[in-house]
Amino acid sequence: MRKLIEFQILDVNAVHNGFDYFDLMSSAGSRIAEHISLTTPKSDSIFFVCGYGNNAGDGYVAANILYGEGFDVKIFAVSEPKSKAARRAASNYNKEVYDIYDLTKFSSVSCLVVDCLLGSGIKGEPREPFSSFIKVVNQFKNILSIDVPSGFGTVNAVIPNQTITFHDKKIGMHQENCGEIYLVDIGFSAMVDESTGPGELLLFPDFNRKKHKGQNGKVAVVGGGEYSGAPALSGMGAYRAGVDLVHVFVPETSYNQVSSFAPELIVHNCGGTKIESTIVEILQEKEFESIVVGPGMGKSPDSIAAVQMIIDTFENVVIDADAIFDYDFKDNNVLITPHKGELSRLGLSSDKMELMNFSKSNHLTLLVKGEKDFITDGIFFKINSTGHPRMAVGGSGDVLAGICGA
Repeated sequence: MRKLIEFQILDVNAVHNGFDYFDLMSSAGSRIAEHISLTTPKSDSIFFVCGYGNNAGDGYVAANILYGEGFDVKIFAVSEPKSKAARRAASNYNKEVYDIYDLTKFSSVSCLVVDCLLGSGIKGEPREPFSSFIKVVNQFKNILSIDVPSGFGTVNAVIPNQTITFHDKKIGMHQENCGEIYLVDIGFSAMVDESTGPGELLLFPDFNRKKHKGQNGKVAVVGGGEYSGAPALSGMGAYRAGVDLVHVFVPETSYNQVSSFAPELIVHNCGGTKIESTIVEILQEKEFESIVVGPGMGKSPDSIAAVQMIIDTFENVVIDADAIFDYDFKDNNVLITPHKGELSRLGLSSDKMELMNFSKSNHLTLLVKGEKDFITDGIFFKINSTGHPRMAVGGSGDVLAGICGA
């Protein structure tokens, strides 16, 4: 099972990887039509209730196929489709399309209502007029929802007898809110399923104009001592990724260089020549959403012991560079960002199953940097192929660590 947002990401990345979205829509519509033709007598009418997104496009494709097979098919639409693929599907359906308000006239007809109003892209409670349309659909006895019931996860949702869902089940789907669930494959390859792309940008939160400084996130960067530029670059990476405040904690030997790097960095002098366990008390004096530890830190046993204390004490920890070792990781939302050489300190190779098993058993996420980046939390595995040869330059990993902290 996956979150709804993962399927929106998958759609965007499929197109980015060369898939024609209309081909995917045609596959979905064909599978819907196949299911209906096998489970519905031709004596029953089939009413497709369509919104104006891609979910509606699936309905237009299925309706066209069933009409050609001799079924009594009617489409009741909110409006003309808005997406390019759905418009193409609608143009191929050259039969009469009824206004959705006419649906109530057929409430006494023996029929199957196919719910194609709202798909997995819904945010929040359905607004008018969709909330009223959902109530009308629920007046019928035999309902088939497509992908997810319209309004899924909200108070005002279609309650179907059955649901056809694509590629994988969505978190929260069960018999009470979806009826009998049919999982169908519409052609997403393993390559597309594992590939990152522009779809992941959907995970970035929208900026709220009403928020004040600090309300969009505070990140701590702990490092320096051996190399002073690294923690500064991590701090700038965090800023560029959208947080409001970045505090950088460095030993005295790195303080002058880091504090003069960029005026927006809030730099703290922790004294001495290396990161030590006293850093935990210093970090506890402030509230941070995440902590990045390791950039430029060196591999002193005292510094490594301090990293374990940070893992023990805080949640949302990014472990990078010299701080990467095999710790007791607890279950505190840890992300580790090793390159191939640093993987050996964890006793790992770049093998997919080895990485997934390590992540799952330690309750953490790995982001393995290389020509292709591997990302896994032990449940899912993703490959990022968008790198560039000039990313193999000093400091790029430090910037990435800061971005991950953000």
